[in-house]
Amino acid sequence: MPKDFPGRSVVVVSPHSDDGVLSLGAAMASWARLGAHVELLTVFALDPSSDASAGGWDTRGGFRTEGEAAAGRRAEDAAACAILGATPRWLPFGSVDYERHGDQAAVRDAIAAAADGVDALLLPGFPLNHPDHEWLGRALVGSRMGCRRLGLYVEQPYGRRTDGVRRLPPWAEEALGAPPVFGSVSAGVRDRVAKWRAVREYRTQLALLGMTRSLRRGPHSLVLGELVAWIDP
Repeated sequence: MPKDFPGRSVVVVSPHSDDGVLSLGAAMASWARLGAHVELLTVFALDPSSDASAGGWDTRGGFRTEGEAAAGRRAEDAAACAILGATPRWLPFGSVDYERHGDQAAVRDAIAAAADGVDALLLPGFPLNHPDHEWLGRALVGSRMGCRRLGLYVEQPYGRRTDGVRRLPPWAEEALGAPPVFGSVSAGVRDRVAKWRAVREYRTQLALLGMTRSLRRGPHSLVLGELVAWIDP
């Protein structure tokens, strides 16, 4: 068993459908293969019943309404999770392009309920440049959430577009009490291939994220940058 195996129950918090898999897909595949129950919890998974007009990002992805975007992106999530051996779970909160359908306290409570008693909870930690990611980080960073172990992960592909210095925003480091130290996560060749296959399921997102070239370079390029900082309980 790898030294960094997080435990038998793991929840990966993903701001949007795709973030968790892009950031930790190979690690998720590895943990599931080693016997962990891995849940991918997407926070801003939108309201499937909403007929509000699609926001700018989802319009570019080919969707007409919030409900259509929710259904389409959840289907992509489910297909990706099936490849990784993870279980998808979606919360109906809205992204920055939509009505939130809840405040930070409601989001924090929903995630705490999902994380209660699990061995490991992983939250987005760096770079938190997207407004939704920062909003979520401000709601969660510094909270224990009822899990046995808490980790922060580097968000991809955004993390590899920085200057290589992985420093959290000052408000996040203040909440934690110290800057976290990120380290690579163990993943084998089969796990990298699984991530490569899973990422390909996000068909509406790849061009928008500028990911098509990375996919052509193969599985190895996608797994570079899977990094986690474990926070002492």
